[in-house]
Amino acid sequence: MKLINKGKVSLMEKIRKTNALQLYKEESSHQWEKREDLERDQLDKLKNLLEHGYKNVPYFRKVMEERGLSPDAITKLEDLAKFPLLNKELIKEHKEDLHSADMERYSPAEKRTGGSTGEPLRYYLPKVSHSMMWANIWRGWNVAGYTPGDKMAVLAGGSLLSGFDYKRQFYYYLNNWIPFSSYDMSQDKMKEYVEQLKSKNVQYMYAYSSAAYELANYIMENKLDVDLKAVITTSEVLLPRYRQAIEEAFQCKVYDQYGANDGGVTAFECKEQNGLHINMERCIVEIVDEEGNIVPDGEEGRILLTDLSNYAMPFIRYEVGDYGAVTKEPCPCGRGLIRLTHIKGRQQEFIFTSQYGKVHGGFFSTTFRRYDEVDQFQVIQEVAGSVTVRLKINDSSFKVRSEELRKHILEKAQLSEVAIEFTDAFEKTKGGKHKFVINKVSQEQ
Repeated sequence: MKLINKGKVSLMEKIRKTNALQLYKEESSHQWEKREDLERDQLDKLKNLLEHGYKNVPYFRKVMEERGLSPDAITKLEDLAKFPLLNKELIKEHKEDLHSADMERYSPAEKRTGGSTGEPLRYYLPKVSHSMMWANIWRGWNVAGYTPGDKMAVLAGGSLLSGFDYKRQFYYYLNNWIPFSSYDMSQDKMKEYVEQLKSKNVQYMYAYSSAAYELANYIMENKLDVDLKAVITTSEVLLPRYRQAIEEAFQCKVYDQYGANDGGVTAFECKEQNGLHINMERCIVEIVDEEGNIVPDGEEGRILLTDLSNYAMPFIRYEVGDYGAVTKEPCPCGRGLIRLTHIKGRQQEFIFTSQYGKVHGGFFSTTFRRYDEVDQFQVIQEVAGSVTVRLKINDSSFKVRSEELRKHILEKAQLSEVAIEFTDAFEKTKGGKHKFVINKVSQEQ
């Protein structure tokens, strides 16, 4: 059976013209190299990318000439900080100038981000980048025992499951995926998902964190017996409460992953579960403060990504919109890949005080972590200084204590008004993800 499933994956590779299987083998070996060797390889790739950018990409040629830079001036990875940041607004403004003059030789495909901040970002990604993305995703899954072609339930929305027409169904078949839509998490649908996990002998599940958490709660509330080898979560912040519930319900370990294909990054937890290993073969990750300065190792800041594989439309020092921290401390697992110690979520996951000061959504995650009665939360802001907090609770007596929670948020977040609603219904993104914070206030105030 494994040989048949591997053959299906190989057929898929031929159809989409990728070579992820070969890269998966190579990068499964690369991850054990010393960090210094991996960084040396990054520097060589960076020099080649910058040389290409100078010769073929009008935007980067202009940037280098204005700053008196040349590819030869880059002698160490830290020299990358001489280049300006690239954000979504600049990409939209200079889109044509970011296209390589020889773009077509890289067989690029137009991609788009989910657009949770508004209009989706459209960009071009070559086949090699697509191949490296899957090689690194599989490498992360392999920590749990998965090998390409193993059966995998995928519980997600548009960013992973982009449809259910016959073409997509064939794609899922070749991947040996069992698709579960996160858009519909009704009791009947979750019952169907559990039945399929058991009847089809599924061992692994790849899922949005919030969707896996909802399904886990359903399993525990109905005292069902579901036993998987591993659940791999992605696309959303994995809260400690989520991890605990998922591991209890599915009787297995949870391994978290982080990815931003527009910036070229994929990161995964190893068995140590002490941070997420970064795919250094494809991406350079930098952390900067609000002024754009590199922060010390382990300090939190804005995440910048440089995709070393995208020659069609290079993204150099691209601000993906997430906050996090990186450590170069060796991991006990022995991998040389550096790690993201944590991901704190998107820039838009701020709420505003009355004076337009910013309060990060992480404040709410930390606050609700203290209450075992709160299963899920969502914070909605339509006016600066005021929020509505939606809570799904597992103990109705908590409603009596909610006033202390309201006052805590009011005081610590420096807000003028906080309303609390108890509900099981939450807004989701177009991609079917659960958003902890929905800020509808214009950030241009």
